[in-house]
Amino acid sequence: MLLRFRVTNFASLRDEAELSLVATDPHPGLATRPVPREKLDALPVAGIFGPNASGKSNVIKALGFARDAVRLSHQRWLPEEPIPGRWPFRLDDDSGTRPSEFVFDLVVDDVRYEFGFSLNDEAIQQEWLYAFPKGRRQVYLEREGSSLHFGNHLTGPRELIAETVRPNSLFLSAAATHNHAQLGRIYRWFSPRQMIAPGDEPPSRRPPHTLPDERMLALLRFADLGIVGAAVVQSDATRGAAPFEPQIEFLHSASTENGRATLPWQWESAGTRSWFDLLQLAVRALDVGGLLAVDDLGSELHPLLTASLIRLFHQPETNPHGAQLIFNSHDVGLLGRHREIRLARDQVWLTEKDGSGATRLYPLSEFRVRGGLDDVEGRYLKGRYGAVPFLDHELLDLLVPPTRAA
Repeated sequence: MLLRFRVTNFASLRDEAELSLVATDPHPGLATRPVPREKLDALPVAGIFGPNASGKSNVIKALGFARDAVRLSHQRWLPEEPIPGRWPFRLDDDSGTRPSEFVFDLVVDDVRYEFGFSLNDEAIQQEWLYAFPKGRRQVYLEREGSSLHFGNHLTGPRELIAETVRPNSLFLSAAATHNHAQLGRIYRWFSPRQMIAPGDEPPSRRPPHTLPDERMLALLRFADLGIVGAAVVQSDATRGAAPFEPQIEFLHSASTENGRATLPWQWESAGTRSWFDLLQLAVRALDVGGLLAVDDLGSELHPLLTASLIRLFHQPETNPHGAQLIFNSHDVGLLGRHREIRLARDQVWLTEKDGSGATRLYPLSEFRVRGGLDDVEGRYLKGRYGAVPFLDHELLDLLVPPTRAA
């Protein structure tokens, strides 16, 4: 499970920002998970809200970049090329030369770890890994540039792996390549199966590759899309595919002899394709207890469907393995009293930019909120918590054509 994620100097996140999934309030009936040997519970869901261009998406992108650095730096990043995807703050004179930093506080196999690293355009500046098996810190790895220090609790061929680490690759990434058993467990948390972030899946224009199982079909029927099943069909050129190429298509209720008909994937609505794509990711995360990070959740979905997806993570019955969902959204109805699913104050995070263009990320729990009593949605839209756009209506007057003199 993820407890906290910190990022500094990435996109609009110039100053250190922390997103926490540690519960600050009791949540009876919610699929929280106790942290072993610590008096903490991890939340299953956290949502980020704020105006356009306030940095909501950059939190999700930072998660994806850091995940890819762990997965790909040793095998995919070229030795003499700039580090791909690094995106420092650009709206001042010095952030471009300062390193970007990423820190994960997570639990793997009932042990809490802190893993972090910083990098510039050319190389890893720092890397560290600490374990807390009994609540006290054990040093596994500390790195300053090319200098590596190993703690006594990290076993295995440490020096052999260290010889293969390039200036622009992480030791954790190199260790996984060498099948280091102790570090492999931590590395696997960053795999696409465990930590699913933007960029993992093809766009929704691509049709399904395999027939949906019964769970997927049940969730598709639940969405009231008119879908009653799926079938493998032999497509033809008139449907935009090579002749006789097998395709997966959904069966819809229809006024035909057998009461159903298939539609090509490209004819399905954007909402149907979006719901199907999200379901694939969500079911995968729920099956393994992984982390799903979604940018702009609900942009193509009815609000009731967005709430239903969150409900899958909220309820212990549908989330027995402790999967987690992090998302950003403009669906402020998730804060209101008129939804079956309502986010608690420690599940809500807000973003706003200061005068220099830097993002501030802060929790709704900074404010006094009485769960189930206060109109959080209404107060948010009135600006009580910040993180809403300032709309200068006088600028709209410029759109009014001047009146002609008589």
